Amino acid sequence: MNPKSRIKIKESNSRKIFRLFNALFLAVVCIIVVIPIWNVVVTSFAQDQDVMGGVYLLLPKSFTLKNYARVMNSGYMRGFWNSMFVAVSGTALAMAVTVPMGFALAQKKLIGRKIIMRIISITLVFDAGIMPFYILIKTLGLIDTRLSLILPFAVSTFNLIIVKNYMSSIPESLIESAKLDGCNDFMILIKIVLPLAVPILSAVMLFYFVSFWNRYTEAVMFINNSSRYTLQVMLRALVFQSDGSLGEGNAVYDNTKMAVMVLGMLPVLIIYPFVQKHFVSGLMLGGVKE
Repeated sequence: MNPKSRIKIKESNSRKIFRLFNALFLAVVCIIVVIPIWNVVVTSFAQDQDVMGGVYLLLPKSFTLKNYARVMNSGYMRGFWNSMFVAVSGTALAMAVTVPMGFALAQKKLIGRKIIMRIISITLVFDAGIMPFYILIKTLGLIDTRLSLILPFAVSTFNLIIVKNYMSSIPESLIESAKLDGCNDFMILIKIVLPLAVPILSAVMLFYFVSFWNRYTEAVMFINNSSRYTLQVMLRALVFQSDGSLGEGNAVYDNTKMAVMVLGMLPVLIIYPFVQKHFVSGLMLGGVKE
């Protein structure tokens, strides 16, 4: 056997060892991530007597939908619909603002394009702070309104940059051909750019939805009326109370708390499978610097 073949065999064995350790490492990480989620789901279907004493369930001892019925008939559904309104409305507004901005900044003929991008990029590093932010929201009269959780976050600099980078990768020949056919910028965006940008738009839409859905700090700062609390605010209060009620004088056990947690995870779990196939490709292409 010549030296070259020996080197190839050695490299091949090293590669196999690497893949083995890599697979074991990823399996451990997956187990660490999946076990808490599995515990939440199993506990949410458990009977009250099965969760007394802080039992950590990994195998179901019983099955009941009573916990979800409690949640459905409690005030936590109001928080769920508040969060859903903020997430859906905020995502729609954010996409309506981010997509045209990204398309405009992707045009190399835009006057002052580099200066605008530098000004926008500064917001990734510098933040005015909580107090100026609160004063601004109060001055605009948005305190104790759901708009305070939507309007200030209509544009994410990170999402805008990856949308702009993706649209910059679209061949200019397509744009020029559309202009020769008489299309204006709006028609080019609708008929040419958007169909080609489905991967990045799917990823950005998921980012926006998760961001609005998980909005907590701002809800605590700006919302005073408990009827407008988001599910995340109510969920935190529920998790840290050892004994309370769901409005009917019933003690809140871990199974009911877990049912509320499952309710909080449900929208993202439903949306993700539909955008998964576009997620990786969209981020890879959108993350390429022009």
